[in-house]
Amino acid sequence: MVTAAASGDFQWLYPLRFLAAAGALWFLRHRYAKVDWSFSWFGPAMGVLAFVIWLGMDAIMNTRVHDALPEALAATTPAIRSTWIVFRVLAAVLTVPIAEELAFRGFLIRRFISADIEALPPESFTWLGLAITSIAFGILHGNLWFAGILAGLLYAWALLRRGKIGEAIAAHATTNALLAAYVLLFHKWHLW
Repeated sequence: MVTAAASGDFQWLYPLRFLAAAGALWFLRHRYAKVDWSFSWFGPAMGVLAFVIWLGMDAIMNTRVHDALPEALAATTPAIRSTWIVFRVLAAVLTVPIAEELAFRGFLIRRFISADIEALPPESFTWLGLAITSIAFGILHGNLWFAGILAGLLYAWALLRRGKIGEAIAAHATTNALLAAYVLLFHKWHLW
């Protein structure tokens, strides 16, 4: 929020978001050392499905067919533009999926059962917790909030199916990697 507020019309400070999140994840790495990071084909498959839903919702909402590179970014040098895009992709594929999945599917979904979430198996949940965490996740995704809710449900399914947070992280990272590629290849900048 601070980088968005300090950036004005364009989020020039987005690389700081990546660095701050990466630093926080590194600093707190001992807190989630016991997390099972492994995943199978199911996590990435849920990520692909979430990506398809995301594009479908974008099409239903009839957003722009093509939107140009943001003016502020287009006006910079190729080195600055490339650096910004690299940090945006790194955040989308690495820090955002890890941080959001640890928060929503690793912590919050089980918090509805007990304050001592570490005593619970990763696949523990209540229907209320599943609904609230998915809705909260969706709201964080702006005008595509409904696609965000469905993605949150798919990421939860990835976790709950095998009891491994790695499945949810892989699903989320897959969706974001596909979205990043789609944005860059088809100039759908509003999806970022």
